[in-house]
Amino acid sequence: MAEGGNHIHVWENTYIMEPKDDEKFLPSKVTDVIDKVMTEKLKDKVYNPDDAKIYTLDLCNEIKQAVKELNIPRYKVIVQVVIGENAGQGIRVASKCLWDVTADNWASFSFKNQTLFAVGMVFGCYYE
Repeated sequence: MAEGGNHIHVWENTYIMEPKDDEKFLPSKVTDVIDKVMTEKLKDKVYNPDDAKIYTLDLCNEIKQAVKELNIPRYKVIVQVVIGENAGQGIRVASKCLWDVTADNWASFSFKNQTLFAVGMVFGCYYE
């Protein structure tokens, strides 16, 4: 026991090197979460470059919170959202990362209405 009656916690390695089958990051479940959050937030929005910055941050935080509620243990959740004006153009959003193909995974969802498009990506990286 430390001064003042506080307990000192000592953490030790668990040596868990990969997730159990029922604890894996499942893209289908995460895609459903991204779809729900983005559709709910953006369905009646009109594109405005200044508002898009705020929408992006709000969406990232809400998606991250909703994914964490899926209780996927030992995964770091990274969320990226891109919002732009829908003017009939084509766009390709890509991302690169170095990871473990046996444990890490990703999910994405694209949303589009009359004035804007949005792409939400969630990356689940397993903590060893």
